[in-house]
Amino acid sequence: MPRTSTLLAWGLGAALLAAAPARAQVDSVRASTLPGRQLAERAYNAGLANYSAQNYSAALASFNQALTAKPNFAPAYANRAATRLALKNYPAAVADYDQALKLEPGAYAHYFGRAQAHEAAGEGPAAEADYGAALQANAAYAPAWYNRGVLRFEKGEYQAARDDFDGAVKADPTYAYAYHDRASANLEMANWPAAVQDYTKALALQPTLLPALLNRAAAERRAGQLPGALADYDAYLAQKTDNPLAFTNRGNARFENKDYAGALADYDHAIALDAKYAYAWNNRAAAELKLEHYAKANADATEALRLRPQYAEAYLNRGHAREMLRQADEACQDWHQAAALGLAVGNDYAAAAGCPGDAAEVPTDK
Repeated sequence: MPRTSTLLAWGLGAALLAAAPARAQVDSVRASTLPGRQLAERAYNAGLANYSAQNYSAALASFNQALTAKPNFAPAYANRAATRLALKNYPAAVADYDQALKLEPGAYAHYFGRAQAHEAAGEGPAAEADYGAALQANAAYAPAWYNRGVLRFEKGEYQAARDDFDGAVKADPTYAYAYHDRASANLEMANWPAAVQDYTKALALQPTLLPALLNRAAAERRAGQLPGALADYDAYLAQKTDNPLAFTNRGNARFENKDYAGALADYDHAIALDAKYAYAWNNRAAAELKLEHYAKANADATEALRLRPQYAEAYLNRGHAREMLRQADEACQDWHQAAALGLAVGNDYAAAAGCPGDAAEVPTDK
């Protein structure tokens, strides 16, 4: 999911400070003769300029110079921390945010920056705590709501994530990513109408947010709105043709709409883009079964199993294909294997076909 990353540009709009007044016979003043405060400000502004230009090494040197001249310069610590974050020196970034917070206790921007550093270092609990501290200091800061929501979503805490995304859109009603991710939390919680509504809002705010099209289609499929889902898949694939997942999902929607030839064409595209995509091979086998292409279905299900040997659905489909190819023993074996991998319906097909032997034991944790 997308992140918001900003430099803590304290005083960015300020012009460089002028040098101290010179006597009439002196044309200029050397930087080394500047008072400490002015030297610090000048170095600090140079650091901001270098950071904006993504010249992070030079920015780091400038912030170092500013802090040497003015050791209690909290914005310089914060921006040096942002620079170290950009340079992926996460422990040093955290240390600088620590110092900034000592000098400016309760500053929400410092908590937010430190949270980003903790998150980048893989320290999720510390990041979550700092996003919370940022919100304690400023509940109207939408990025902190959003970033904490992302962390909670990634842990599978969908209700908590949705609550955070709620906070983000209340703080900033134009925050397209927050609407998108709140929709995704709703999708995970099977609240299809709310998911569709939020994806629609995200697209209204940012029409180029293509994942929202793809995800809205998924929500529409689950809500039984196949025409809307198909329209969204079409719109997405008209703009992005290199995504095998999108072709596979449109194929699934076409399959559900009983357009088996259209589904087959989409699975063909998916496999052409990613020949190791077992799911597409298996789904193409299912479409070929509907079109009575039994030998092709058998071959495709076999390839799905080569790629993913514990793929229960592929055993089920290959069993159907082999039954139609008059390979009764092999079909029975496949159905029993599907049941052993968790698909109890495999035993039902085996029993209906009069397969010899006992039903396979279906794992209870599947």
